Amino acid sequence: MTQKPPIRIANISNNPDMEWVWLRDLMGPDFTISGRPLEWTGYSMATNSRRLAALGRLRGAQVLAADARKNPFDLIVSHGPWATAWVEWFAGAATAKAKHLAFAFNYTDLPTGIRKSVMKKAFSKVDAFAVFTDAEQGLYADMFGLDQSRFLRAPWGVSAPLKGLEPRTIEGPYFAALGGEARDYEVLCDAARALPNIRFIAVARSHNFDGLNPPPNLETKFNLPFNEAWGIVQRAEAALIPLRSRETPCGLVTLVGGMHLGKAQIVTDAAGAADYITDGVTGLLVPPRDSGALADAITKIAENPVLAAEIGAAAKDYATTHCSEENTIRFFSEILSQWFNEN
Repeated sequence: MTQKPPIRIANISNNPDMEWVWLRDLMGPDFTISGRPLEWTGYSMATNSRRLAALGRLRGAQVLAADARKNPFDLIVSHGPWATAWVEWFAGAATAKAKHLAFAFNYTDLPTGIRKSVMKKAFSKVDAFAVFTDAEQGLYADMFGLDQSRFLRAPWGVSAPLKGLEPRTIEGPYFAALGGEARDYEVLCDAARALPNIRFIAVARSHNFDGLNPPPNLETKFNLPFNEAWGIVQRAEAALIPLRSRETPCGLVTLVGGMHLGKAQIVTDAAGAADYITDGVTGLLVPPRDSGALADAITKIAENPVLAAEIGAAAKDYATTHCSEENTIRFFSEILSQWFNEN
């Protein structure tokens, strides 16, 4: 029997590791569609300087385009809006016959003006976009004038951030906030001031606290190793995810990671949060920019450890069922089957 040709897939992202091909690693080496194996090639748009980000994106897209001209790809998987746009701008002609899936399509800050216009043109050529919340499907479809059916609701499916119990690095009870993207640490500072007898630890980026004056009971930690950062969340009474506004579709990495760890979490009721959190069951939702509501929710958890344990257990059950790597594999497999199944 003649062996069927592989499905050639180019994976391009801002990860500095060229071999970072997350979906490939999830699928495993033996996965096939209609008897065709998957052949992956990784590309990186990363640079060592944020000022040279455009150069890195251009270089990554051009290398992909050069390879595509020599041996065409069947599928392009780009990670994030910027990688997606630059591929279409500078590799679109070389990859025009390939399907293009924009994976992990998510904005921290929505584009405006000329940037929005040129991205809109680029995105019109993309076959499908994988987003992680229902809210983003309509938001991005309206913003870029595209049919909402092209925005596919994917599960944020990952494994738990920690495989076991990390050593305790902070003694005594505390509440932890982890993450730097689209965070509102001003509201956390205000809530902490209102609760001087509760200790808070924020594991963030230094710029998150520019211009802020955290109270004495709020300790900040920057640039911690991955396991140490997540270990602080793991050992906390509960985790906090304060976001800037109701329109902020961010924080899912931290949210789902905390759910996998069985942690009760207090989360800003921002776009998409309700797709993962049932208020009072798998977490507590609070309005944006409302330090009083945040302080009340923290007090509720601090005074009721049984409730915290129940919420954490329900969150872990939800994450195990709906936010697993197996669900991501299933989602991507269905797309491959639709596009490449010969039956």
